[in-house]
Amino acid sequence: MVRGVKLISMGYFLPKDEAVIWRGPMLHKMIQQFLGEVEWGELDYLVIDLPPGTGDIQLSLCQTIPLTGAVIVSTPQDLALEVASKAIAMFKKLKTPILGVIENMSYYVCSHCGQRDEIFGHGGARKASQKLGYPFLGEIPLSSIIRSRSDGGEPTALDEGDSQYAKVFRDVASAVAAQVSIANYNAPQTVSIE
Repeated sequence: MVRGVKLISMGYFLPKDEAVIWRGPMLHKMIQQFLGEVEWGELDYLVIDLPPGTGDIQLSLCQTIPLTGAVIVSTPQDLALEVASKAIAMFKKLKTPILGVIENMSYYVCSHCGQRDEIFGHGGARKASQKLGYPFLGEIPLSSIIRSRSDGGEPTALDEGDSQYAKVFRDVASAVAAQVSIANYNAPQTVSIE
């Protein structure tokens, strides 16, 4: 547990410089172990961070447990949005609801002068979400502050005061939580007969 958040990662089981070179059955077994053999206890949310695009791990996950939904994360560039579109198509085929879209590396704010620069373009994920009819959940900036805090194991979202970056993460988390609530409210209810 880190800062009150339970987590598991393949990184805990591998030597530091070793890559995971797994396909289908091995990935499927890992998903089953992480979901069924880790003592999670009671959870409010279970968030699973997946690699971009489509692949064995996404397929295994969707086939292993019922998911409330998927959040699509993309940078603003057209090429990244093409990969995100393929992920959306895959989740739709697997009948996994799309909760919304987040734009990562949406803009950069210079730490010295405060000038905003849209290095990778801006708004592509918002436009794609509107075109596809999914909620836009927010923009995460490209920031050396976020990077250095993450590298140091310090979640930016927990920054005190009026940190603009903490606010961004809290706003995105609130938007995702709202979509989870809506999805759960709209989910078919099961009736238990005793």
